Amino acid sequence: MAFLPIQRNTVALTTLALIAALGVVARFTLQIPVIPNAVVLTPGFMFSLLGGVVGGLPGGIIVGAIVGASGALSGTELPLLPMFGNICLGIGSGYAVYFAKRDTLKYYAMVLFGGGIIGGFIPTMTVFSSLVDPLIVNLIAATIDMAQAFLWAFAALIVESKIIRPILGHYLYSEGRIEELGERDG
Repeated sequence: MAFLPIQRNTVALTTLALIAALGVVARFTLQIPVIPNAVVLTPGFMFSLLGGVVGGLPGGIIVGAIVGASGALSGTELPLLPMFGNICLGIGSGYAVYFAKRDTLKYYAMVLFGGGIIGGFIPTMTVFSSLVDPLIVNLIAATIDMAQAFLWAFAALIVESKIIRPILGHYLYSEGRIEELGERDG
């Protein structure tokens, strides 16, 4: 299990803040409504997923909540769905670092399926299952969100490995530093 001490890593906190800020801009401005008040295609998904990939569960939850708030304020969907959905996107990609080493097939599969199923399918099905829409409409909306989450999870993995890791990887993922902090904390 990996230990990500983001509370003591200024670079990680700053990186997550930048990801969240970019996610707010993307989520608030770039939206294509597919099913009015239900499904919106947006690259904002990628930033919540990227928060989880970079910062584990805490990073995914924090970035997801911030990006989700901007989606809720945009007014194109029911406010509960973007909030809950973006937090689930962060959780869906953030849990993988605790069960698999980065750059392994298991890790990639966990991020992709976690992002798609936990972040895309489940929030849409749970939020809309209480409404009066027929089950088939809920399934279609959830499937579209799941497909979109798969796509953006793949993009988040590429952005992390090709852009973030070469620039900040030493500061974010230094195993020696992580073990040192873990031993010192307790």
